[in-house]
Order: sequence, then structure tokens, then C-alpha cells
Amino acid sequence: MSVLKLDEPALAPALESLLELDQAVLDALPMGFYACDASGEIVRFNRRAIELWGRAPSLTDSAPRFCGSFRVESLDGEFIPPDQTPMARAVLAGESFENVEAFVENADGRRWVARVNVAPLRAADGSLTGAVNCFQDVTEDHEQRRALARTQRTFDLAMVASKMGTWRYTLADNICMYDENAQHLYGLSEARFLHDEDGVKEKFHADDMPLMWERVAAALDPNGDGLYSVEYRVKQIDGSWRWLSAWGQVEFEGQGASRKPIAIAGASRDLTERKRGEEREQVLMNELSHRVKNTMAIVQSLVSSSLRDAVDFESARTSVNARIASLATAHNVLTSRNGLSADIKDLVSRTVAPFEAGRFRIIGGSVDVSPQQTLAFALALHELATNAAKYGALSTREGRVDVRWRVQDSRLHLAWVESGGPSVAAPKRRGFGSRLIEEVLFGEWDGESGIDFAAGGVRCSIAITLASIG
Repeated sequence: MSVLKLDEPALAPALESLLELDQAVLDALPMGFYACDASGEIVRFNRRAIELWGRAPSLTDSAPRFCGSFRVESLDGEFIPPDQTPMARAVLAGESFENVEAFVENADGRRWVARVNVAPLRAADGSLTGAVNCFQDVTEDHEQRRALARTQRTFDLAMVASKMGTWRYTLADNICMYDENAQHLYGLSEARFLHDEDGVKEKFHADDMPLMWERVAAALDPNGDGLYSVEYRVKQIDGSWRWLSAWGQVEFEGQGASRKPIAIAGASRDLTERKRGEEREQVLMNELSHRVKNTMAIVQSLVSSSLRDAVDFESARTSVNARIASLATAHNVLTSRNGLSADIKDLVSRTVAPFEAGRFRIIGGSVDVSPQQTLAFALALHELATNAAKYGALSTREGRVDVRWRVQDSRLHLAWVESGGPSVAAPKRRGFGSRLIEEVLFGEWDGESGIDFAAGGVRCSIAITLASIG
């Protein structure tokens, strides 16, 4: 069976584009990448995938279907057959997976935790033609989370043993008595608290009360084990909300049918910082998910527009490879800053490096831009440099390019100025680069951009509102 299958008319354009990408571009990606066709055969993979798998699958061997890993297990240790992996489910059923984790065992016995993002590929008629998988080693992150969970359990036991933040709720009078530490946690000025309707509505967050009463009812069931555990928010004296974890044991009296609950004794601890950490982690995960989706959308747009504007397939392939390489450069810059931001000075320098960097004069200080702004600037600078190399200042020995920027009133103003090149005239037809810069890339951040084909050299100005970072 042919690996590339370019002679098959039913091959989806998306899969064909993936197969034709420059291998160096795929190898530059910081994560493992591979693609399967509709039969599950692996038809493309990069260097990082080989490093993570510990071996390189043979493209001429139909045996390793859906996955290049030696063995895959769930986080609970259950073996996952190759035809039930996320990649197989994407190829066979069109399912998508985001940030799914599993244990992987290599042939040499090394075990690691993989986080995968899998997307199916479809033909124009909607039929499945394969899938792509981006994956990375998150073993260290997984171990840290397990260590944090063990530490949290130890801390919980220590809190119970020390009886800090204790309380006792008696059903007969509907009164809860709090010790001094619990009074501080619950924002109370005295030990006695009446659990009537008004008091509960004033103290506990409305969104958390249904779960709290559900847990109370379950604990008070005479046929149950009497254990009570819940997390909720309580209002403080200053009106703010604090997350608490409360757990306790119901006191029963009587036996058999006469057994009835009389009180709940327990303890509480502050969960606010943990909850804030979870919220920050969720924000980061949402940002990563948004960035992956946005990058996939950008790649899809680049491939589509490059094919539409190209005069032949070879020029389209060259354009797509170069544009995706500029995205890879932007991701490398972000990775060096933990993925949260990029320094525009570093980004400009690395983006123009392939275009005779000595002919650029880069003027501006360090300015942090968000991940999505980083991708937009990388693409814009690449398009400008490519145009300059073909038709503008970089097409002659004397030509030079100034790239300068400044920040004013929380807006970044960047200027691209060419000089010393051939005489320039406005093109009769706006190219993909002009449309990309003026209509697509910077609108999300109240951006303004424009290209002036002045006789002395192309000038481009970009102004955007800097996004909040962190």
C-alpha cells in the first residue's frame, strides 16, 4: 500500500496537506505528532513522536495501527487495546479528544504519562479519512499532582486529629456551636449559630446549599454510615466568600427501628487557596485549549488560502511550509516563557532570522504580548518579510528594513519600513498577506493595521491593545 496515496482521488485535502508538509517543519514541533489514514495505518509522524515512543514505526508495515506506542493503559492501570485508543475512536467513529491522559509503556520498559489531543479528518462529503494526534509527556506534572493529593490527604488527617475548626450541630434546637478557630473560618462573631432559614441563606452561598442539604440528609439516614462531607462557600464579615471543606460524623441514639440522629460533630478547613489554584489551573487549561484550537484554525486557513492563491502545487507546498514554520517559531518563543507570553523583541528577531537578519534594524524595548497576539505578529512579520524578499527591499543588495515599536496608553504600535529597494507600486490584486494583516490577525484586540505601497518602499503599521497576561 502506498504511504502517501497521492494518486487516490478520494484522499481528503486535509490529509493530503499533512502528508506533503516538510518533515523539518513537523520535527520542529515541541510535541509528538502523527497521522493515520482511514484504515488506522500510521502515515506520518515527527521526531518527537519517535523519542516518546522509543521506536520508529514502519510505514510499510500495517501491523502498528492507530498508535506507535508499545502498550497503553488508563490512569487506573487498565490495558487499552490499540483499536480502543483515542486515535482509533477518532478514525473509526469521528470522536475528538482534548487533554486526555494515559500511561504509556515503551518496549524498553520505560513508563510515562501521555496527554493527547486527537482530531478526526474528514473528506468534503463528511466521511472519515483519518485523524491526527498531538501528544506530550506530562509525567512530571502527573507525579506532582499525585504528590499534592497525598499531601492534601495528610493535611486533612492532621486537621481532624488536632480538632482545629471544630463544630457540633444538634438537631433538637437547630443550633450549631463553633469553636474559636471555626468562628474565624465561618466569619462569625460568636460561637452559637441558629440554622434557621434566614440564617442559612445569609451565611451559605445559594449555589452550594442544595448539595449541602443533600449531604446532610444522607448523613442523617438511620440506615446509613453517618458520614458527612461537603465543600461550600460561606460569607465573611466583610462580605467576601471563603471556600470551606466540612466533614463530620452523625451521633445516633437507639437501635434498630428506633435509631435516630441527634447531632453531627465535625471539623472544617479553609479551601480558598486550593480553589483559587484550581481556578488558575482551569484558566491555563482553557487558554491552552483555546490556543490549540486557534492554531488548528489558523493552519487550516493557511492551507486553504495558500492552495487557493497558488499557481501550482509546488508553490502552495512551499508557502504552507514556510507559514507553518513561522507558527512553530512563535510557539518556540512562547515555550521559552512557559507559554504565558512572548517578548516582542525576541519574537521579531527570531521571525526575521531566516531573511538575512543583518539587513534589519530592530528598534524597540521588551514588551510582553499574549500567546494569540504572538501568533498573529509571527504570521504578519513572516508575510511582510516574504514579500520584501520577493519584490521589496530584501530583493536587492542595498535594501534595508526597519522594524520599530513603542507602547502608548496600553497600545503597542509597530511599524515596518522598507528602504533602498526597487520602486514599489500598489499591486492590482491584494494578496493573501495583505488580507491576512489588514482583515484577520489583529481585530480581536481592537487592532488597526494598514499597508502602504509607497514608491520608496513598503510601509506597514500595526496598533493593538495589549492583552492582560497572567
